[in-house]
Amino acid sequence: MIFPSTIRSGKAKAGIFLLTASLLSLASGTAWAATPAPEDADAAIVADPVAVDAAGPEGELGDITVVARKRSENVQTVPIAITVISSAELTRQNLVNFTNFQVKFPAFSVYLTNPKQLNLGIRGIGNNGFNTDGIDGSVGIFVDGVYTGRQGMVSSDFNDIADVELLRGPQGTLFGKNTTAGAVIINTLKPSFKFGATAEATVGNEGFYQFKGSVTGPLIDDKLAVRLSGFYSDKDGNYPNVYNGKKQNGRQGQGLRGQLLATPTDNLSIRLIATYGRQSFPSISPVILSIYNPAALQKRMADAGYTLLTSNAKDRKINIDSPLTAQTDLFSTSGEINLGLGSAGDLTSITAYERWSCFTNNDNDYTQLDALSDYGSCNKERQFSQELRWSTPSDKPIVATLGGFLSRQRLQVDSRVRFGSQYNIWAANPSAAQFPTIGGKTWAQGAYAAALTGAGFRSQAVFHTDTDALFGNVTWHPDADRRVAIDIGLRQTWERRSQLYDGVVASNPGNLTTAQLRALSPSGANAQLGHVDTSLKDSSLSGELGVNFKVNSALMVFGKYVRGNKSAGFNLLPYNSSNPDSGVASAIALGAGQTVKGEKADDVEAGIKSEWFDRHLLINVTAFLTKVQNYQANQAVGVGNTALKFLANVGSLTSQGVEVEGEAWPLEGLHLKGFVAYNDAVYSSFRNSVCPGQSTALTCDLTGRQVAWAPKWTTDLTADYTHAISSDVTGYALVDINWRSKQNTTITLDPSAEIQGYALTSFRAGVQLLDRKLDLQLWVENAFNKSYYINLLGYTKSTGIIQGYPGNPRTFGATVRVTL
Repeated sequence: MIFPSTIRSGKAKAGIFLLTASLLSLASGTAWAATPAPEDADAAIVADPVAVDAAGPEGELGDITVVARKRSENVQTVPIAITVISSAELTRQNLVNFTNFQVKFPAFSVYLTNPKQLNLGIRGIGNNGFNTDGIDGSVGIFVDGVYTGRQGMVSSDFNDIADVELLRGPQGTLFGKNTTAGAVIINTLKPSFKFGATAEATVGNEGFYQFKGSVTGPLIDDKLAVRLSGFYSDKDGNYPNVYNGKKQNGRQGQGLRGQLLATPTDNLSIRLIATYGRQSFPSISPVILSIYNPAALQKRMADAGYTLLTSNAKDRKINIDSPLTAQTDLFSTSGEINLGLGSAGDLTSITAYERWSCFTNNDNDYTQLDALSDYGSCNKERQFSQELRWSTPSDKPIVATLGGFLSRQRLQVDSRVRFGSQYNIWAANPSAAQFPTIGGKTWAQGAYAAALTGAGFRSQAVFHTDTDALFGNVTWHPDADRRVAIDIGLRQTWERRSQLYDGVVASNPGNLTTAQLRALSPSGANAQLGHVDTSLKDSSLSGELGVNFKVNSALMVFGKYVRGNKSAGFNLLPYNSSNPDSGVASAIALGAGQTVKGEKADDVEAGIKSEWFDRHLLINVTAFLTKVQNYQANQAVGVGNTALKFLANVGSLTSQGVEVEGEAWPLEGLHLKGFVAYNDAVYSSFRNSVCPGQSTALTCDLTGRQVAWAPKWTTDLTADYTHAISSDVTGYALVDINWRSKQNTTITLDPSAEIQGYALTSFRAGVQLLDRKLDLQLWVENAFNKSYYINLLGYTKSTGIIQGYPGNPRTFGATVRVTL
């Protein structure tokens, strides 16, 4: 069920939990007799995902099934670098969103500062940062087989997940365009024909509470099953706002998913899914960390009698006079039909429709000034997709998957800005010619403050994207023992895209002249004046060629070459004479245009997948070399008070490295899992970059420098120990340690945007009672209260300040989970 966002009181919170627990208790009296037998894997996961880990008998490694090649296979037999987060791990460690997933995946980066803006990177490829409305991500995201057109659509929490799979390297053959870096596959738990239910409540410091619930069972025995799941979460902020004593960076989310699974015949299944989700929180405000140029904003504020607040990663203090809000709504439906054709294989059809919208309102001057209190950029996405594929039986010498895919997307981007009564303090004079000294008063002294107050711009951009594709993947086993496999895959994609943009004056109560409004237009950010009406056609051929050899039942080696493609796209703002921004000419000289070319990725990989000591130890190693041509990157040209942000193709990027993953059961009850990944991702050709604000040069050569948002080292180790205290009481303890080396978080590699390496540690301990039906857990995240940054914006020349986003401090709490 979805709990109303108005629920805030402690009594309401307690009531929700007691109601959920009571319902489950009542249900258990009539339905617990349907407890699944251990051999029923799907039902067992529904009943107790914590107990069903990747462990076989006597603590050895169990089989993990993935759909990385659009058919169910043991992960150790698939010649792809794959990391899987199981249902057991997701539940025990409360991993619910991409920020959580980041530390569990090798060479994986997440850029998220508000629910609209989510960018994912794998091996240094794909984290394009801000201003990505006109392009697609490099990491494909698939939820229950459905391609997600905008990465922001999955920035919310997930619930009731079966597993999360990360496929590293281009996945263009079976998963299509825009997977030059890889793909994330999220599978939710299916309806079961045996009753099962869960309820969970979590409370913690910083006002955190979370409720989850699910129930599944048959409506018609062996013919129709249902599954309902929902969650509600809320958390106070931890960025103290000295202006009003409140805290920014809170988060609230809620969601509901309903499913039906019909099996009218033994060879036909139909799965229908409907999902609704909402999240809202005061957007994370950047913290002003230091003053690089005291003659800019700091001096203007001091002259007007204000103090510019600076803070740090530990204190995270801000001083903002207006609220920052962000909200997203997602509604999606999908239908999957699987028809078994016996010896002729299987047919699968997935039809989906998704609707996503977001609203943001930012105090974009990030100070106590009334300068830019109404600023936002909001998206509305509509997407229809259809996939149809045929797969041959898996036990034949030749195994094939052939199919077609189409999608129709419409993205509308609405942006706005309105100037406040103190905009003259926050921003320097945009044009001495249009805003000269009058009556002895300058711009800074408020000569135009009254005329500026309430003036504003708005824009609307509409993008249409029509995609069609045909694909096929064939695996040939030339030997009777099926120890050798040769893989060949191709995908042809055709795409038609269009852009229509209009930026206009929304309000002008002070009767500013046309020339003055045009001078102010660059300050409108995504709401600048201008007009665009353009389109493009794009086509690409992706493919792969690989071979793998099973040395024995516990050791496989593989090698492959893959070509992947990412679509061409658009710059959001007008790059023509209709845009009065004087930075347009400079941006064009640095490679900007209305359109950006598509990326082309060539990847070579070799790997080993192995199991040792009677399946008590797993070690997988992958070496890779990827080169991306026409890499799409965000840049910014600083002109006057603003920075004009634009996309451009910046030559090439090369990523190479080694990933080592391991999993072990060294002692009874002790489960170890972790990875070490080295990723040397550099701009192999980037000779015409915008320079950091500290430099006076017009362009900088970044060739050979480390790519933004790409730490060279990522590591994680989880140790999970479970011990039976009595016949019906089990205790467990878990520690997770993850570490990332230094990284820079600006495309220009601004020296003030380099995040130093940091390690985070979390602890969990609990007991399971009543034959594991009741789980009581205590937990602490960032146990040693490490101060660190999740993103640094670097130096902004127009304001003279350096900003960034500190990470969360230590959090702790307790979780109660009931499983039937």
